[in-house]
Amino acid sequence: MIVYLGMPKCASTWLWEKVKQNFEYNGEKEPHTLVEVGSTENSIVDFSTNNWSMDSSTAKDIDKKVSKYILIIRDPVELATSYYLQTKLVGESFDDFMFTMVKSKLLCFGDILERWHGLVGKDKILIYDYNKDIENKQETFINDICKKLELKDYDQTLPLQDKIFQTYHKPVLKCNDELMKILKKQLNKFNQLKQG
Repeated sequence: MIVYLGMPKCASTWLWEKVKQNFEYNGEKEPHTLVEVGSTENSIVDFSTNNWSMDSSTAKDIDKKVSKYILIIRDPVELATSYYLQTKLVGESFDDFMFTMVKSKLLCFGDILERWHGLVGKDKILIYDYNKDIENKQETFINDICKKLELKDYDQTLPLQDKIFQTYHKPVLKCNDELMKILKKQLNKFNQLKQG
């Protein structure tokens, strides 16, 4: 079984469309059952973008069936901007939105990776940075991940350059200094864990 841990807004749909032909599974890309009900919908693949937050007992229970986990992060402010534009409440400020995302741990990449290293170990987790490893290197990335997942091939009919990698007229939003300190600390922790 292959489990996408997260994050959202990191090209998971593009990746799924490229590789799904390798799996004998025609269910939903994101069933969300691992997080919501503590069980897997199937024992082949799960690309739910909230799997990073699944209960520890669920993670330990499925680990024996999982060959690889995929964790993709992205510049946290860029990720939050994309999410904010899609899901913000009326009158909600970007700072308030960012605060909620930090409080819910969604942008705490260092804490997330540390937790998953403790749950399933380092060897099973494939770690990528959307901005460094994927955004302008789609072909290198797709070849690398297919090799590491031991997949035969990827869908050659889908263009590598896709609208998911192009950003037009998206505002550049900023959060307050206190939140930026937290995000930088989390990124530093993430990078140290990734390297060590």
